[in-house]
Amino acid sequence: MPNDSTPATVVILSRISPGITDEAFGTLAEAVRRTGVTVTWVADAATVGRLAQGHDAQGWALALDDASTESRQRLRQLLVAVDRTDVDAVVVPEGGAIAHRELLVEAGIRTAVVDRFDDVPRGNRRPAPEGWACRSIVWGLWEVASTPVTSSSLIGRWMPWGGGPAAGSLTVVSVLGSGVAGHTDIDRTARLIAGHRAGRIPKRFVRLGDLPALLGPGGQSKGGSVLRAA
Repeated sequence: MPNDSTPATVVILSRISPGITDEAFGTLAEAVRRTGVTVTWVADAATVGRLAQGHDAQGWALALDDASTESRQRLRQLLVAVDRTDVDAVVVPEGGAIAHRELLVEAGIRTAVVDRFDDVPRGNRRPAPEGWACRSIVWGLWEVASTPVTSSSLIGRWMPWGGGPAAGSLTVVSVLGSGVAGHTDIDRTARLIAGHRAGRIPKRFVRLGDLPALLGPGGQSKGGSVLRAA
């Protein structure tokens, strides 16, 4: 059973606007790197294809659109568009569900973030750690539920006097507002991301793409090789 000294595992997703320039993203990525918090950038296929190979930016996830969650052809098109990048994770749009999981596995996608688990006629193939909202119903693919955090609950969860995420738990949270070219937005995004270090429970920040390794056999015990404690 986790105790208060067991770090919470935290995945920060930061969405990138399609209109962000190369220069602005480079400035944003550097500002976030200085916070010491590991971030996974989430963007559409065109933006990932434009930025992922030119920047050392920790990690990327492909933002699926509504059509790709249902249409096999549309999903295949998006996966082909990012085939030459290091993308190994996707984020499903709010309220969406994945209809063609086998295409994700074939394309090397190992993690999918959803805001809810849909009903499927198959059981969980691999157990998840206690406190981790995730499941594996297709070999090679983990589905992970995002953590709903409202602006009002953010203060209570992440300020030093708040408990923050539970010890030993998994939190997958989105930071919105990234992508405007102005430096004010960049500074604000970096401050929001840095704020996730607060709280009395120690935290380990990981890329979204790191989760399958942690969820594999012995992954939790070997987590020190890929986790960064805060």
